[in-house]
Amino acid sequence: MKRKIRSKNLEIAKRMPPLSHTIPGRSFEIKQSEVVKWLLNQPDILNYIWNNIKNSEDVFYNPDTGKWQGVDYENN
Repeated sequence: MKRKIRSKNLEIAKRMPPLSHTIPGRSFEIKQSEVVKWLLNQPDILNYIWNNIKNSEDVFYNPDTGKWQGVDYENN
């Protein structure tokens, strides 16, 4: 059986303290998740997300403007 390769950047989650994903007594809202807030404050997670998006071919770098943009972006 082939072993799944995963990024070392995700290992930061091993050090996550006890956190709520759904706040007790409230309806679920992803922006209120303590878990998501903690993850987004970890540079390794942010690097992992960016590297995956950058390598997905869903964005590209324009050397003339010095900016990145989505391949389907339409400037209205």
